[in-house]
Amino acid sequence: MIDRLTPHPGPSGSATAVAAPSGTMPAARYYGPAEGLAVEPVPVPTAGPHDAVVRVLAAGVCHTELQLLAGTLNLGVSPLTLGHEIAGEVVAVGEAVRAVQPGDRVVVYYYAPCGACRWCRTGAEQLCPDAAPQVGFTADGGFAPYVRVPAASLVPLPASVPVDEAATIGCSVATALHAVRAVADLRLGETAVVYGVGAVGFALVQLARLAGARVLAIGRTPAKLALARELGADATVNAAEADPVDAVLRWTAGEGADAVFECVAAAETMAAAVRMLRRRGRLVFVGYGAAPFAVNPLLLVLREARVLGAVGNTRAELVEAVDLVARGQVRPVVSRRYPLSEVNTALAALRAGEIVGRAVLEPNGPLPTPERAPAAPAVIAPPAPPPELQPEIEAFIARGVDASRDEAAFNELALRLFAYQFRHNAPYRRFCERRGRTPDTVSRWQEVPAVPIAAFKETVLTTFPPERAAACFQSSGTTGSKPSRHYHENLVLYDLSATLNWQAHLLPEGRPMRLLVLSPPRQAMPHSSLAHYLSLMVERYGTPDSAFLLHEKGIDLEALTAALRASEASGQPVALLATSFAFVHLLDALAERGLRFQLPPGSRLMDTGGYKGRSREVPRRELYAQLRDALGIPREYCVNMYGLTEHSTQFLDAVLRNHLAGVAAPRYKTVVPWARTRVLDPETLEELPPGEIGLLCHFDLANRSSVAHVLTEDIGYLLGDGFELVGRASGTEARGCSIAIDELLSAQHEANGER
Repeated sequence: MIDRLTPHPGPSGSATAVAAPSGTMPAARYYGPAEGLAVEPVPVPTAGPHDAVVRVLAAGVCHTELQLLAGTLNLGVSPLTLGHEIAGEVVAVGEAVRAVQPGDRVVVYYYAPCGACRWCRTGAEQLCPDAAPQVGFTADGGFAPYVRVPAASLVPLPASVPVDEAATIGCSVATALHAVRAVADLRLGETAVVYGVGAVGFALVQLARLAGARVLAIGRTPAKLALARELGADATVNAAEADPVDAVLRWTAGEGADAVFECVAAAETMAAAVRMLRRRGRLVFVGYGAAPFAVNPLLLVLREARVLGAVGNTRAELVEAVDLVARGQVRPVVSRRYPLSEVNTALAALRAGEIVGRAVLEPNGPLPTPERAPAAPAVIAPPAPPPELQPEIEAFIARGVDASRDEAAFNELALRLFAYQFRHNAPYRRFCERRGRTPDTVSRWQEVPAVPIAAFKETVLTTFPPERAAACFQSSGTTGSKPSRHYHENLVLYDLSATLNWQAHLLPEGRPMRLLVLSPPRQAMPHSSLAHYLSLMVERYGTPDSAFLLHEKGIDLEALTAALRASEASGQPVALLATSFAFVHLLDALAERGLRFQLPPGSRLMDTGGYKGRSREVPRRELYAQLRDALGIPREYCVNMYGLTEHSTQFLDAVLRNHLAGVAAPRYKTVVPWARTRVLDPETLEELPPGEIGLLCHFDLANRSSVAHVLTEDIGYLLGDGFELVGRASGTEARGCSIAIDELLSAQHEANGER
């Protein structure tokens, strides 16, 4: 088939002979609405002056092909070789082409915008009314061994991305990126519904999570819903078994979703999608079909809801989509591969809903083994039902940091949680019985026995077999002491509590930021709750250039300095996250080198742990003053996080939140609506009035699988909407803690027959 040579300009402009295909080739041809395509011979394309010929290694089979065959989409061009999702390698280029050359791996951008109209000039080239013929739509596409495309439409493909997955990026991933960012403008902390879990739906789930949103996916196939959960959906709904509207409203505590991405566009799903929206919610049509969109305008008017359409993507968005896949932040889903001769089999499987994600065609024969990921299993077991009380607690937390403090609802759920933990946590039950407190005798959450924090060192406090734990977080402890062990049956509540709380206090403006972390990631410290916490924030709220900059040899000062200089030069703010002690070491290192920075306005930091107010005789107020001088970050942008291994909820300073809201208030730590804090007399454990200093005692609904009520060894006082931490209790001050731990150990010994 290859029997002709085409000159290709070398680096200095000299002609280099490169083999190009000629003759005929099979192609899947569209002749108008029908059940399938006709596979027939056509001439091999040749490159015009500004074109390239690409050897098609993989071509995605999209629902667009079904819309053309059904007559829903009719662009008036036939016969036509379909296929707009294309990945392959360049085999020939025109004489005017310089950007690519034969041998380059590429993904095809199927649009051909004019570049001169107002839409192209303003960055909306996917709306260009003067576009040239578009690959797979009005020009021959990739359902053939070779395709001719404008060379400017080719995007380089990194070697790390398998070609079969790469083929789907040009439509499914890039289309989802455009819908999430340019159309929906999805923000941190918002709720998003993905209605329809096909290839675009899977990409929407992942990209909505990357935008910092909580995501619920709706579908009708257990295998697809299970995969959506694996890819990051916080919740899923099987529309064949439950009312999707009711499920979304329950998941959002009656508010509705901020954004609904409609990928199905059936009459039933469109009607339901409108009713899922919250006030000023956005309904984004990503999919389309033959059914008309019929809605009572009152459903939109009364809530000022918006209906938006999303079509395709820009070339720049495709470049970013390829980069996201190359870095592992988005995973395209390819479950089946077919030879070109079986194109109609692939279309029939897609029409029947049998394809999980994408099917791809291999017009030049099977891909090499390294490119062929294992196909998805035909049957995936549906996910196990969530543990007892988890859905109710998840819904309570999901109302967010700004939810009203419904004392009656909190008390009712707290008492149910106490009853659950009393039944399933044997050491805790014996401790409660010794104190004469059972679910039958307790009517207020304040009466639920609080376990001293040291108990997590002495016994296993779980409501489930610890060998089933998804995570076991351990405290660092001190030399010669036992570490605390906190077992988590799963991390759903922990992660939800952590992300909602952190976003509200560190990124209240609702935009991702570059996060520079002076701590190891979770892979290096799998039993550290802090490592998990910081890794979670980077994954959910960090821009792609975020980094962990603390290694075995200490702070990577060279990389950190480069990042801070880049922030100064670009004007883009950054956030530094570290233990208080790590910041002290950073200050020392900067002082030794005579380095100082003036980071852009909006830059911020979070410190945590290491000491209760001091590190190497540096009080926190002084620490923040030194950090302001060294980094240019004002005190209002310095947020302290008080976290405990034995808790699933952390407490963060409200200072930045209040500052941005224009609220003048002293520094204090917010107690979120799903937690409560009391201050107790250190000796008697009686509750103290506001303003008096005593032991901090926290009730945390997110501690579902251990003990919700925990008595700490920290001293503080109630202030504002929360409390302020003073320090660690001394041995004499914590007499109440000692008595409580003695009671727990005595009950444990009695149960073991050791009395």
